[in-house]
Amino acid sequence: MSINGNVRSGGRALVGFDATALGASLMRPERIQSTAVWAATVLFALWATFTIPGFSSGANVSAIMYSTSAVGIAAVGMALITLSGNLFMLSMGATAAVSTILFASFLHFGLFASVILVVLIGGLFGLAQGIAVGLFRTNPIITTIAMASIITGAGSFYSGGLTVVGQGDASWLGVGRTLGLPNQILLFLLAAIMLSFIVERTRFGRELRLIGLNPKAASFTGLRVGRTLVLAYMFAAMAAAFAGALYGSQAAQGNLKLGAGLDFDAIAAVLVGGVAIKGGQGRILDAAIGAVFLAMISNILLLKGLSLEIQLIVKGLVVIGSVILGALALGFRR
Repeated sequence: MSINGNVRSGGRALVGFDATALGASLMRPERIQSTAVWAATVLFALWATFTIPGFSSGANVSAIMYSTSAVGIAAVGMALITLSGNLFMLSMGATAAVSTILFASFLHFGLFASVILVVLIGGLFGLAQGIAVGLFRTNPIITTIAMASIITGAGSFYSGGLTVVGQGDASWLGVGRTLGLPNQILLFLLAAIMLSFIVERTRFGRELRLIGLNPKAASFTGLRVGRTLVLAYMFAAMAAAFAGALYGSQAAQGNLKLGAGLDFDAIAAVLVGGVAIKGGQGRILDAAIGAVFLAMISNILLLKGLSLEIQLIVKGLVVIGSVILGALALGFRR
């Protein structure tokens, strides 16, 4: 075996693990923040395991997984919008909240049918926003705030402002397990892997990055800007609706308070994970690990007995710190 990891067998060179290339890739200026978050997640987990009683217990690990799942799914959807250069989708919380109501009201059709209907309706919400932003070039922040108001109003009208109790069994999605892991965390991992594949390996993903890096150049070179943005908003809204279904399955009911704070949590995960706020740079899995990191930090603070107010302050500081780190890395690259 040579130093760079090549193995010769029968006169043929088989390319193996190249630690030098991997290290150079991880320490590129645009990857410094995400690499730091990945490392910090592992280090904090090891530190908490040996210093905080109960952190590594099965019940606590499950609690971290459940708190990660819905936020993580929303975060990987939000990452599509950030990668496109349109900052954030501020209707995700409203979409998730209304989706809990829809999930509960559709549950009598069966769990699978309820989830599919909720995700499809979420896709329609995203389609409307994608058409406005991608085809009519409206301001993405104003558009999604306005859509959040419309969605919330429609949900309140549909439910009468009341909590809707589901008539059916949502235990598989709410508390079910497969191979000892919560089904929700498995669905989160599946969603993250699927969206990561789409962004990294398809034409849609390549165009999404190019639009985020330089939208004017993307238009001049004939990229499908409008279509790509419509799909991005649809995928993001479907992710928010799916997150709402997870919240609804946990509570076996739906109301406008469940998932209402999803916007900030998803944005925090995207920024902490290292997805560039200017667009075009970052990976879907970075947003996913950002959600894991924030859930773990919140859990550590909770085990330490700190109040909710302190937890919110710490979470805000972490987000600000990640933005500063990203800006410094960008300046170093330039």
